[in-house]
Amino acid sequence: MQKLHDLLGLPILEIETGIQIGEVREVILDIEMASVIGIMISGSSWFADNQGFLFHDLFSIGRDAVTIRSSRKAIAEFISSEVTCSLKELLNKQIFTETGLNLGVLVDVLFEPSTGEIKAYQVSDGIITDLIHGRMLMPLPQVQVVGGDKLIVPETMAKLIHPEPQE
Repeated sequence: MQKLHDLLGLPILEIETGIQIGEVREVILDIEMASVIGIMISGSSWFADNQGFLFHDLFSIGRDAVTIRSSRKAIAEFISSEVTCSLKELLNKQIFTETGLNLGVLVDVLFEPSTGEIKAYQVSDGIITDLIHGRMLMPLPQVQVVGGDKLIVPETMAKLIHPEPQE
């Protein structure tokens, strides 16, 4: 699994020409389908603010770069809807259960780079707790409500949250 936050700022390389066409500015998610829809681009003047590449048009997501085959035929225009949200909109939200238990703050989203499937949330319970015990992982909830600055999850998620394995 890989962290979505690590994609932000990565160069986007066209493997047919070797040209860097920009950098990853944002990651677009479909929370209901638990998947990455695509990435938005910055750093190139001929791309509009809401353009990027759909996940299935990406050739590979590597540690140091994202690669695509050709930029000419893969450009997509992202339109916001009820089911889509950007990674930056999702990060730093307080996570509460339905019964009002605060589980912490969402600091990252883990996904499978080969499929784009969202697997888990990385949760912080504060700087001191992170230093002493590390961050926590919470499997992606089946049902969740994404509000302005809060994320509401089922009560069962309190039992499923666990320490992140140390690398």
